[in-house]
Amino acid sequence: MTVTAAAAAKSTASGATRALSKSGHPAPSSKTLHLSIDSKLSDVALIGHAVRGVCACSPLTEEAYGEMEVCVVEAVNNAITHAYRRQDGFKVEAAITLHPDRISFEVSDFGTAIIDFAPRTLEFDPEDIGSLPENGMGLFIIETIMDEVSYRTEDGRNTLSFCRYFTQPSA
Repeated sequence: MTVTAAAAAKSTASGATRALSKSGHPAPSSKTLHLSIDSKLSDVALIGHAVRGVCACSPLTEEAYGEMEVCVVEAVNNAITHAYRRQDGFKVEAAITLHPDRISFEVSDFGTAIIDFAPRTLEFDPEDIGSLPENGMGLFIIETIMDEVSYRTEDGRNTLSFCRYFTQPSA
């Protein structure tokens, strides 16, 4: 696994670097942890542990740490299972960004893209365990837990992005 960290910032005319808010004033900086693993399901837990570690630096509850971990692990599993068809030797990248108001995640692969990304609906009876679908729950779980979810493909790179606000944004 490869790990790098960075802080989001903007260059000034003098070449110095500082973070800016929407108003142009110095703002609390965002911190990003970049992770990269081989497309092996056995390596996914490493990313899950990193998610929990970053969540511990946020105002989220321990219960929310677990929710964030589940979402990122589901996204990475989907990349390995669907984009790479469970073949080893390909790269899956994850970025975890801690912002002043939210935590955001990006999971990227260079495999087969999702053709028709749209919000998922699942029809099952929560009282009947036998009616639960065997597949297709990952994106549904992510969309249910997270505040924002998007997907894009650009130059062969497929990226699922999602975030959770620490407090609900004003309408």
